[in-house]
Amino acid sequence: MLVLLILSQAFATGIRFDEVPCPFGDDTVRKYQKLSANTFGGYDSDLATYSTRGQFRTHAISTCTNNYFSAMGSNLERTISSDKNVQVQAAIDASRNTWADRDEPTVWERYDTAARIAVVLGDAPLDIAELYLNASWTARDQAVGVYVGGLDGPIAARKILDLGKVELQKDLIPESKAVLLYNLARVAHRGGFVAERDEHVREFLSLPSISDAERKAGMALKTLSQVVEPKYQELAMSFLQAGVGQPGDPLRIARAQYQLADLARRLGKTEQARAGYKEVASNSEAPDQLQSMANFLLGEIGH
Repeated sequence: MLVLLILSQAFATGIRFDEVPCPFGDDTVRKYQKLSANTFGGYDSDLATYSTRGQFRTHAISTCTNNYFSAMGSNLERTISSDKNVQVQAAIDASRNTWADRDEPTVWERYDTAARIAVVLGDAPLDIAELYLNASWTARDQAVGVYVGGLDGPIAARKILDLGKVELQKDLIPESKAVLLYNLARVAHRGGFVAERDEHVREFLSLPSISDAERKAGMALKTLSQVVEPKYQELAMSFLQAGVGQPGDPLRIARAQYQLADLARRLGKTEQARAGYKEVASNSEAPDQLQSMANFLLGEIGH
């Protein structure tokens, strides 16, 4: 188990960029393209996927340097009608007012800006939900890093967490206990097992043996998982809810239904999660993978 949980030395996902005109104003902006990556880092209960070479979602969002206009790189060629200029600027300003540093936004804050602009431009709810999901995932990237060997969904996470409980009963040296608790917190977070995540973080931070750097990492995991991510997950839920009620591709709707249920579980909205998972489990259009995870997580929270 410990081999599986070693934090990888993440070689950067292969990317390139071109300077293209900013759709808003007269600046240029970097548009990144993914040249190479892999999926060996596994996936989370809410379908966030991982490359062991770094996550392209960090680069997928482009931000113009002189006005903070933000959009997915794949959306930079869109034309913005001049009658939307005031509303777009207002969306940028509203987002900036929430940033910790108005001049140096984090990647998740830039996704928030893109989402607010997308609302102004009338984009589809599921497209806006995807922006907020990516905002939450980029915060999670900073919190949990990448695992060698992958971590494929909540069922795999549960197996690791159960093994971890057994390991914690052993007479471990302080260094080994610290590594185990920290890694179990990361696994629990990726699986969406919030109570276990918080308990492992609490125990880790209570250890007198951890270094200042380890304590800083533990506090970052606590803040990002308990404060930053939930804000964007709530916003993603509102747009997922709007999107699943509209006509669309059945597979995309099924995916959105599942993500809506899983975010509800992660945010402690158990009844909503239960109803959502049941809907996915009975949806003939839902892929087997989603139905399997929905049924498993129904078992976790109780039918």
